[in-house]
Amino acid sequence: MALHTILPVFFLTKHTGNTMKTILLIYTTLLFILTTESAHAYKVGDRVDQEAIDALQLTEGIAVVDIFASWCASCKIELPLINQLNHTFSALKSSPTDNNHHKTHATIVGIDMDESLSDAIQFQKELKLDFFIYNDNKQTLVSKFNPIGVPAIYYIKDGVVKKVIYGAVEHIDQVIQADLEALK
Repeated sequence: MALHTILPVFFLTKHTGNTMKTILLIYTTLLFILTTESAHAYKVGDRVDQEAIDALQLTEGIAVVDIFASWCASCKIELPLINQLNHTFSALKSSPTDNNHHKTHATIVGIDMDESLSDAIQFQKELKLDFFIYNDNKQTLVSKFNPIGVPAIYYIKDGVVKKVIYGAVEHIDQVIQADLEALK
């Protein structure tokens, strides 16, 4: 248990009544749980472990990792835009001309966190998603990223988290392109 959670409990148990001790103990226990949960999440500057890199088939360069689920209304809106962005990036990669050399592109990867694999696959088919998607029905990778909400987008450059976006973002395709330009 962290020192900042032990000291207030020790102090108040010596100087207050039982009700206050109980309230403070509950508060500090919750604080401890909440702070240790988020400590395991990938944050900006963290290196993604090799198991996650291998599972997501990440290579050198920039990857946009999108964590989503079929029950997420915002995901249903954003994923077609991200899929179209993937088509744009694929076209840039397949025709490397001098005109395309200055344009930023990335590898787009998805993590579907649906617990039902059949729901996940059905959802992906309905949206006609054709970028690489890791179906994480056992929450193996999701627990490493531990997003505070979905959709969640992680920009990973050469194995290091450079930026994270949680929640719905209007015109996510344009936002991703602007973010990638900044990460160049």
